[in-house]
Amino acid sequence: MRTTPLLFAVAGLAFTAAACGDDTAGTTSPPATEAMTDDSMMTDDSMMDDMTDDSMMDDMTDDSMADDMTDDSMMTDDSMMDGEMMLAPWQQLTLTDIDGNEFTLGDFMGTPVFVEHFATWCPNCRQQLADTNAAAAELGDDAVVIALSVETDLSAADIAEYAADNGFDHIRFAVMTPEFLAAVSDALGNTSINPPSTPHYVIDPHGAVGELVTGFEDPDAIVHAVHTAAM
Repeated sequence: MRTTPLLFAVAGLAFTAAACGDDTAGTTSPPATEAMTDDSMMTDDSMMDDMTDDSMMDDMTDDSMADDMTDDSMMTDDSMMDGEMMLAPWQQLTLTDIDGNEFTLGDFMGTPVFVEHFATWCPNCRQQLADTNAAAAELGDDAVVIALSVETDLSAADIAEYAADNGFDHIRFAVMTPEFLAAVSDALGNTSINPPSTPHYVIDPHGAVGELVTGFEDPDAIVHAVHTAAM
């Protein structure tokens, strides 16, 4: 009978092991890794959907902004090509011709303009204006030919007398204002207001000012320059 306690002890251990096994077997919750995997998949899918929707909206916004910017840019460019935005400030300053009519050099958009700066005391100017007058007669309505005196203190009557005395009847004459004289000098340089150098230039039909030319040019050269600018 000395073996009884030992048997009871073994039996007790077996019972305890069986009880522990039953508790483990009775657990029905999914493993933690599986639960995390499911949750992660749901979270990732939702985030992907949200990100995709946001990205698509961003793309649409970017496309819309690009379209708007393109449209605005095209409108701005067209305005600059068709309107006075392309004109330099001095081209928009008001002058008065010897007949009392006010104008700006920008008023002649659509027609080439030949402009010569002169002074009544300048013999070179008188010689060049004779050729300019002949060119103006040949050009007719195809161009506007203007002579601007740098003598800002002269009256329209003084210039009208000068034009009549020299037979310059195909040129539109005017006197520069002090403001115009300063502005054109800043834009084209001091040579442009030095009469003996016979400074002249052509403004094309879009309002773009060509190169400042000095020295004598015959009527054919002037006509050719104007026609070239009109092309």
